[in-house]
Amino acid sequence: MRSQRWRLGITLIIIILAFLAYWDTFKLWTMSDEEEQALQERDPGALLELQQNAIRLGLDLQGGIHVVLRVKTEELELAAREGAVERAIQIIRNRIDGLGVAEPVIQKQGDDRIIVDLPGYTDEQRAEELIGQTALLEFKLLENFENASLLLEKIDSVVHEYEMAQADQPVGDTAVVLSDTLAAADTVADTAEDTVSEELDILAELMGDSAADTFDFGYDESLAGEEDVRPVTSRLEMSLYNNRTATNWPGFVVTKRDRPKIEKWLNLPAVKRLIPIDVEFAWSTRADIRNQRDIYELFLLKRKVVFLGKFLEGISLGRDQFGGYTVDFQLSGDGAARFAQLTGANINKPLAIVIDKKVESAAFINSKIRNRGQITMGSSASINDARNLEIVLKAGALPAPVEIIAKNVVGATLGADSIRKGFYSSLVGLALVLLYIAVYYRFSGVIADVGLIFNIFFLLAVMAGLGATLTMPGIAGIILTIGISVDSNILIFERIREELRTGKTVRASIDAGYQRAFVAIFDSHVTTLITAGALFLFGSGPIRGFAVTLFWGVSISLYTAYVITKAIFDIRKGYRTLSI
Repeated sequence: MRSQRWRLGITLIIIILAFLAYWDTFKLWTMSDEEEQALQERDPGALLELQQNAIRLGLDLQGGIHVVLRVKTEELELAAREGAVERAIQIIRNRIDGLGVAEPVIQKQGDDRIIVDLPGYTDEQRAEELIGQTALLEFKLLENFENASLLLEKIDSVVHEYEMAQADQPVGDTAVVLSDTLAAADTVADTAEDTVSEELDILAELMGDSAADTFDFGYDESLAGEEDVRPVTSRLEMSLYNNRTATNWPGFVVTKRDRPKIEKWLNLPAVKRLIPIDVEFAWSTRADIRNQRDIYELFLLKRKVVFLGKFLEGISLGRDQFGGYTVDFQLSGDGAARFAQLTGANINKPLAIVIDKKVESAAFINSKIRNRGQITMGSSASINDARNLEIVLKAGALPAPVEIIAKNVVGATLGADSIRKGFYSSLVGLALVLLYIAVYYRFSGVIADVGLIFNIFFLLAVMAGLGATLTMPGIAGIILTIGISVDSNILIFERIREELRTGKTVRASIDAGYQRAFVAIFDSHVTTLITAGALFLFGSGPIRGFAVTLFWGVSISLYTAYVITKAIFDIRKGYRTLSI
């Protein structure tokens, strides 16, 4: 009687704990789409907490994104390659945590690959930008407008000659002048191995002592042949002007239609030879809309990095005076001193904030900045753009560039179809098993069915309590658990039947049946647990999901067979006959 009490007491406690662990899952899974949407609008925090406490569904059940990345370790020095993939995994994990994705799978594959699974997240573009972005934040100054004007005039000449040559048209006397320009540019390229000062001296000879007069970058369609003679500058419009000092800076507007041409021309070998080694062209991060046109901005930056993003602290979202999104930051210690020195020496000059070779903003420095600053976003920037920037700056830059070599998006519809088919197949299989056991073993079979239902309930509660992820292989593990649980009861029942056939009493037959079946059941369960443990340790993704449900299902099966069902059979020991 005393053993019976402790079995019932422990089982009651486990049932209460299981009910508490499973309650949030039950609420979420029984909630209609309308109720979920209403809760999202009324209290999004409560819905998020409910989702985090409930059993999470894997990528194959609720849809999501599967990405395979390759870390370009070949671009690092040999000393920096060791541990680069592990550092990249940690940074990517921090970024994904900022997205709020529940139970992402991020793991290393091979020597230089990373697998990322984002269940329930279907914003493919945002995920790709966030995961694949190196997020190297640099602060750079802009070249002065006079030097930019002279450089663009020379680029115009080279591009004009190139386009005329492509069209197989004679260029006349212009070709002689342009040949001299190209020859001078070749001289710069040939002396690239000399010291920086020597290269700049040669560049000064090319440019001359006096810069050309400032010219208007606006394009007037009434000027015949303007696009031919000035193919680049005719497609640029000034966009960076300081009202305080009435000075222009080399920031230009380029229409979205013209950007491919400008990029093509700037990448011509002859044009690259013209660009001094201490400056570089950089595009804006994203497109904007101005005067009902889709545009990009093009900047001529000094190549030297004057401040690094690693000094930024206290990064958070903010708003500027016009209501636009910003990313605010703080500085302290050596970083604050450096930034104060930088901004104090360049008041009324634009400071470009460059992320992965693209300009996020180029605001003018109005005063010395010591402890606080902000990164202003363009008018076309959304809250997601600002949030992405905040996330990547908080997580830090990747140790090496990454490339996406495989990407697969599982739609929510496909996931819902998998859930429906898996749910119905599980129900049908469970119903057939329960019916067969109840018919074949009569009332004893009904007792086994009760134990089987407890087994499934406890398994789901354990998964909810551990925050485990349920996948299609996990559902397969649950179905396999049903078979193992039934198998244990069959062994016990058959041993009891054998004992009854020898003429033993009901009490003696029940005791002998449980005792003699225990060794076989225990051995089979232990070997299965070892297999499940090996699958979890050495497997990945879906295989782990299968291993988790199998491990806990088998463990719970042993408990339900020798505690719950045996407690019921102990009550039946006083019967004169046994329905089995």
